[in-house]
Amino acid sequence: MKIFDFHKVIEAFNGFLETKFEILKLDAREEIEILIAKLLVLLLVGLFSAMVLLFISLAAAYAISDWLQSGYAGFLIVGSIYLIIAIVLYLNKSKVIQTIIERQRAAGSSIITNEED
Repeated sequence: MKIFDFHKVIEAFNGFLETKFEILKLDAREEIEILIAKLLVLLLVGLFSAMVLLFISLAAAYAISDWLQSGYAGFLIVGSIYLIIAIVLYLNKSKVIQTIIERQRAAGSSIITNEED
């Protein structure tokens, strides 16, 4: 009679490792599902925000064109405003990125995995 059955210990340890691996797979799958859902929501919010901005820009361009009694001046003015914003953002891109990173760190979360939903 053996007091210590090494074969049973190995089997139990293998079972433990298999169970742990399955738990890790399920956790990873859950995290991926959450990430995909959050990215989808972020994509939809971005899409609808872009549509709102487009229609507001068109309305402003038409209003400015009507006010200036010109068929194209409003569109040139609105387009120029966006061009100026793009140039300013491009020239200050490192500051903008650093500010976003610092705000996320101060909030204690990342952009994608924010748990305060």
